[in-house]
Amino acid sequence: MTLPSAAEVEHAEWPALKAFAADLGLNPKGRSGLVRQRVLDHLREHAAPSEWRAGKAEQAALLTRIGPADLAATLWESTITLDAPAPWVGLGTAYLKADRFEEALKCYDRAISMGDSGARLHKAQALMRSGRSDAAFAEIEDALGESPGNVRGWAMRAALAEAGGDAQETIASHRRIADLGHGRLGLAKILMRAGEFMEAERALSAHLTSHPDDAVAWNNRGVCLAKRGIWKDAVEAFRRAVAVDPRDAGAQNNLAVALDATGRGEEALRRIAAARRIAEDPRILLNEAALRERKGAPAAAREVYARVLEVAPEHPEAVAGKRRVAPRARSATGRKGPARKRAKRKAPAARTSKPRPKAASRRTRRPHR
Repeated sequence: MTLPSAAEVEHAEWPALKAFAADLGLNPKGRSGLVRQRVLDHLREHAAPSEWRAGKAEQAALLTRIGPADLAATLWESTITLDAPAPWVGLGTAYLKADRFEEALKCYDRAISMGDSGARLHKAQALMRSGRSDAAFAEIEDALGESPGNVRGWAMRAALAEAGGDAQETIASHRRIADLGHGRLGLAKILMRAGEFMEAERALSAHLTSHPDDAVAWNNRGVCLAKRGIWKDAVEAFRRAVAVDPRDAGAQNNLAVALDATGRGEEALRRIAAARRIAEDPRILLNEAALRERKGAPAAAREVYARVLEVAPEHPEAVAGKRRVAPRARSATGRKGPARKRAKRKAPAARTSKPRPKAASRRTRRPHR
C-alpha cells in the first residue's frame, strides 16, 4: 500500500487519522495525539529514504577536484547568482586549475567584493602560482587583518616566507600557529633547522603533553637535548621514541649514540646492531664502526667500514676509518713496521641522526623525524 506523507498525517482530521492507523495495522484507539504519533513513528521506520541527486554546484565542486577544469568552469557559471560569493570562488578555482590566472583573479575579486574574506587566501594562492609573491603576501596580510586567528592564512604566510628565504618571518608565522593551539611539531622542526634547540625542545614538550605517543616528537626532543649536551635526558627521550616505534632505525641509532655518550658502551652496541638490522644506512654503519673501534675491536670495525663502502662507495669517513684500522705490515725481522712512532688516532665520535622524511632509495633509508 502507499504510505501517507508526514504532512498528511500532521494535518489529518480525526476520522482520516483513525483510517490511516487502521490501514497500517496500528491501534486506532486513544487520544488523537497518541494515534498521530503512532502513525508518524511508523512512517519514520518504514518510509523509503528520499533519493539524493547532486545538483550543479555539487557536480562542479567534484569536477574542480577530479575532472576537466573547463567543464567545471561551465557548471560553475550556471550556478552564479547576484548574492552568493561561493560560486565565484569555485569558478576562480576551476580557472586556476586550467592555468587561466587572470580570469581566476577576477572571480576571486568578485567574491571579495561580496564579503567573502576567505576568497583573499584563494587569490593569494593564485598569485603565488603565477610568481607574484609580493602581491600574494599583501593579500595574506589583508586576510589576517580581517581574521587574525585564521590558521590557514598563517600557514600560507609561513610557506611564502620560507620560499623567499626569510627565516625570521617563517619562524614568527609558525609561532603564531602554535599560539593558536596548532602546529607545535612544525614549529619545533623549523626551530631545529635554525639551530634554536632550546626553544624547539620547549615546543616539543608542549606537543607531547597532548600527543604522548608521537615517536617522531620524542626522537626530535632527544636530538634537541643531545645537541645541548643533556645526554641523560636525551637517553630517556630516545627510549620513549623506540618504545613507541621499535622499527624506527633513526631512533635506535640515536639511542645508541646517547648511551655511548653516557658511558654505556655495551648497550650502545646492542642498540646500534638493532638499528643496522632495520636499515643499513651509512650513518648507522659509521656509528657502529666507530663504537667498535673505540671498544678495541679493529677487525670488527674494519668489517663494518668495508660494508659502508659497499653501500656508499668512496665515502670519505669510511675510507679514512678503514685505513685507520687496517692491519699493520710486518718488517723482514718479524716486527710490526714502520719502526717510527705514529701518533695514536682516536675513532670519530658517533653522531645522532637528525630526523628527516624517509628516503625512497632502494639501498638505504635515512631515519626521519
